[in-house]
Amino acid sequence: MLDRVERSDVLNASALAIVLLLLGFVILNVVDRLGESVDEGLWASTGTEELDDLEVIGSPFLRPPNEVSVRVGNGSDGRQGLAGQATSRLQSAGYGVLDPKNKEGLAIDESFIYYIDGFKIDAIQVATLLNIVESRVRPLLDNPGVPTEGADVIVVLGQDADF
Repeated sequence: MLDRVERSDVLNASALAIVLLLLGFVILNVVDRLGESVDEGLWASTGTEELDDLEVIGSPFLRPPNEVSVRVGNGSDGRQGLAGQATSRLQSAGYGVLDPKNKEGLAIDESFIYYIDGFKIDAIQVATLLNIVESRVRPLLDNPGVPTEGADVIVVLGQDADF
């Protein structure tokens, strides 16, 4: 059994409790600041100046929209003005846009986005703005039915276009 509690035991226990409490506050503060600095470093950047020379083969970093030229074509059956609406949306988002065109040939059911070499991530961003699923973003290999000259990204809207 405990004979008696000495005053020094109480003081030691109190001091230990205070030290542990302060240590807990310090750890929480460090973790909180670490989270803030990670957020600032990853998400608060507004430019890619340091990244200009970095490029993953076939997949460059996202450019500012005004550095991406987009052509939109209407491949739907009878939905007049569809390419113009998409072009306006992209222009409002800051993209460099070329005049909208109607697709030559048969109408298509599904919308697709094509990109020239080095513009895949930009094309995916355009797809997001126009509610087109990423699986329909493809490299430009053949004629998509609309003029491609001067365009980095080509959008061909089908009957499913919904933005």
